[in-house]
Amino acid sequence: MTAAHRMHHAQHLIDRLPAVRGRLTADAPLANVTWFRVGGPAEVLFKPADADDLSDFLAGCPADVPVTVIGVASNLLVRDGGVPGVVI
Repeated sequence: MTAAHRMHHAQHLIDRLPAVRGRLTADAPLANVTWFRVGGPAEVLFKPADADDLSDFLAGCPADVPVTVIGVASNLLVRDGGVPGVVI
């Protein structure tokens, strides 16, 4: 999948997600947030504003959207192909 196609698909996914006070970023490079500084992009990266923002997001997220929680991403290896769905 080309970068342009991934970005289009990720943008389409963002349109299906609930409104948040935090930040949703399409095709976000995870190498910037992992301790080892490696890995491909998250289809969508969600950085919640607070616990209520996270709770509201999870309650409103469509059931068919995969959600992966990485926390602070220490001791985590992300494959170069990235992570589908939403990464928190």
